[in-house]
Amino acid sequence: MNKFSIVLLSLLFTACAAGTGTTNPPADASQSELNMAEMMGITVEELRKQTPEEHMKMMKNMMNMKDSNAVEPTANAEVKAVYDSLSPQAQGLYFKQSKKLTQPVAARIVELDEKTIGCFGPSQVLSMSTDDKNLGGQCCGALTDITAYRIQLETIEHFIVENGGRDIIPADPYDLTVEVSQQLTQIDKDITLSSEQQMTFDNAVAMSHHGGPCCCKCWKWFVMSGLAKNLIVEEKWNQNQIAELWDISSSCGHAEDTDMHAHYS
Repeated sequence: MNKFSIVLLSLLFTACAAGTGTTNPPADASQSELNMAEMMGITVEELRKQTPEEHMKMMKNMMNMKDSNAVEPTANAEVKAVYDSLSPQAQGLYFKQSKKLTQPVAARIVELDEKTIGCFGPSQVLSMSTDDKNLGGQCCGALTDITAYRIQLETIEHFIVENGGRDIIPADPYDLTVEVSQQLTQIDKDITLSSEQQMTFDNAVAMSHHGGPCCCKCWKWFVMSGLAKNLIVEEKWNQNQIAELWDISSSCGHAEDTDMHAHYS
């Protein structure tokens, strides 16, 4: 198994909650679920019962609460001008990336802030027009480090060179076309794995950092699940390849998302 050390994404919400409300989470709870439940101030059980729409609504409320309490220091005029030109969604991300409008943000990151971002479900992806804006990451946190972003793309490219899958693996997890997202979501619905193939999939879930294709069952979970099913069935990929692909393709925004060295050592 290759090991990649990636310095990635800062948390958008850190220590927002006092705790999960229980000292006895389910024995099968992944670390990602524990982190998310603690951040949101709910139990793992409550987190699991949330629909994608309920999850996204709660995340937005947390973002609005945090932003409304922020005290803006003297803003950089050029940075503020960029901020004023953005959509409300992008403004929320840009405000954090620019350290409250005091520092410039890389142009590519600003572009990514304007993608379609959210924890909605697969049905919404399937109902989108292919003319709609590309789907992005950052649903749980803001991408703040352009160098880390570039390293992640280089890591994915290196992985594809070594393992194949160029025709189907998204090269940029923060920028997926609607067409590709729909294709992979439909694959997830259409493919039924054999018992042996399902074991490969389940073992990859256990190995992966998030405990699955994504940190929660939003649209990207089903996109990455469909991708895994295709590679298992068509390319005979093993659990190690699937788990590593999921990990290096993370775009949720958690600081520890793709710490490959720590995860696999």
